[in-house]
Amino acid sequence: MARLEVSCPACRRQHSYTDLVPFRAECEACSADLHVCITCRFYDRYAENECREDAAEPVAKKDRANLCEYWKPLAAGEASAATSAADEAKKKLEALFKKK
Repeated sequence: MARLEVSCPACRRQHSYTDLVPFRAECEACSADLHVCITCRFYDRYAENECREDAAEPVAKKDRANLCEYWKPLAAGEASAATSAADEAKKKLEALFKKK
């Protein structure tokens, strides 16, 4: 049995599940939906339909519970590749244009 860790997109509280995360899973602390696009490792706001999984159906609201069967939780502390790259680029631009 695999242990899955999901971080709440609203309050960042960690939740543990065995084998799968239910479609209707909610955070115990703030009641935010957990099975959402923004907590998925395939989420990429710069990809078509904001998802790197080609076979997944488009989801309109990325922060709401959905029935996507391709959903896989981000590893604890992991950010999506696109988000990490964008953050790194912003830091470089800020350093370049920072007033001395």
